[in-house]
Amino acid sequence: MAALAGMAVAGIAIAAPPSAEVLDLAGRVHYGYYHAEPRTIDAAAEALERLGDSPDVLYWRDFAALRRAQLGANDRAGGERLRACAQREVPPKLDKRFTAEAWVLAAACAEVGGDDGRRERALALARERDDDNPRIGLVEAWAMIRAASADAAERDAVSTKLTAVVEAFDGWEPALDDPDWGEAEALTALAAAALERGQARTARDFIERALLLAPDYRAALDLRVAMQSAQRGGRAP
Repeated sequence: MAALAGMAVAGIAIAAPPSAEVLDLAGRVHYGYYHAEPRTIDAAAEALERLGDSPDVLYWRDFAALRRAQLGANDRAGGERLRACAQREVPPKLDKRFTAEAWVLAAACAEVGGDDGRRERALALARERDDDNPRIGLVEAWAMIRAASADAAERDAVSTKLTAVVEAFDGWEPALDDPDWGEAEALTALAAAALERGQARTARDFIERALLLAPDYRAALDLRVAMQSAQRGGRAP
């Protein structure tokens, strides 16, 4: 047993399933993000800081940094946590699916932090381990959204990419312990793209699908309100 413990500390054993406490804190991070409550994320992150540095704890701690940044945090401590997430080197001999998820998360943090080179390296490493992971495409879509101008061809390329991401999530068969995020975000982004093109009915369908996954997702709810306001004002079909 001591030898196995030593291997785990060295990062060369298969990651153990997250504990109930870690999963509870992960759920709080999800809640804080979808409800746009950064303080909830902060509280969960502080609790995770006290649980050591096992692979699953590091994952959800970094995930909290990502979600806090996506809600607009720009304080110094938050920036440092985001950079730590982006620069995280994932132990190579952990379970392949977990390793892929960790590299996707590093790529997402790099994307939000504007580090294109690190994002591409992390995505390449994620693909080597699990090319079917739909979150790889999601991070690529985020990069396209950030880089896209008002050019119609670029906006169409974003929509095409998001459609592929949603389809990838539809065909995804996650393991029981896999992280569960990204699909509602992809659907909401696709709804925004549809609404931009004046396709209100399509946008509504995507919003409702997103809300089935995350019923209180603030971004989806705000988009629905904006769509309804536009329709009342006669600016959408």
